[in-house]
Amino acid sequence: MSDQTSSLLFQVEQEIAKLLLVKLEKFDITFERASQIAKFILAHLPENLTDEQVMKIIPSLDDQFFELSEIVHKHMLDYEEKYKEDTIKNMQDMIKHKHFQEASNMAFKYFEQKVELK
Repeated sequence: MSDQTSSLLFQVEQEIAKLLLVKLEKFDITFERASQIAKFILAHLPENLTDEQVMKIIPSLDDQFFELSEIVHKHMLDYEEKYKEDTIKNMQDMIKHKHFQEASNMAFKYFEQKVELK
């Protein structure tokens, strides 16, 4: 995995593989359904994606496969929290340096992005 390649991608793939194995062991999912999910993931999450690209795809993973909703929800919450913390830190720096318009623009962009994620 190169530096450009997503570590988030690897993490998501591992979580999905573990989820499928657990569901198969407990007979919560058929082998055919697990196979469909695996093929879907391989097709929609190619190896050359960055973390940012993976985050744009994650919200749609459970559209066809409700079994993935737990993983999607976890990553969406993590992303929102990190994005919020980064935005607050950057806005504090801008305000400290009296860049009020830039801070206001960043706040607007943050809330606009938050609405898009929902």
